[in-house]
Amino acid sequence: MQLDSSRLCLLRMYMRRFNKNFALFITEKVGTMWCAYAFVALALISLPEAMASRDALKIVAWIAQTFLQLVLLPIIIVGQNIQAEIAERQALTDSETLVAIKQLAQEIHEATYKPSSGSMES
Repeated sequence: MQLDSSRLCLLRMYMRRFNKNFALFITEKVGTMWCAYAFVALALISLPEAMASRDALKIVAWIAQTFLQLVLLPIIIVGQNIQAEIAERQALTDSETLVAIKQLAQEIHEATYKPSSGSMES
């Protein structure tokens, strides 16, 4: 079945929306400390086997490929979320400060350049 261009465009739009929502859902779930704790528990399951092998390569592989990749991902996402919250609060504070400065500058301008109401008498 051949899709016309408008249906194809609509299908692509729905797919993009689904992909964005799905990615956001996964990011919100993985980007929690609870997920990090769960990943630590999951990673620790294979630790005894790596340690029992007494093979340095297997132990390093477990640390690098299992523990670090699995556990650091959610922790990094949590850290990025905290940084984003801080940046958002700072932007709001900066915006409020700039509005106050603008208002103050307008008041100073009006007070300084206010035409005198009285006429000059000789």
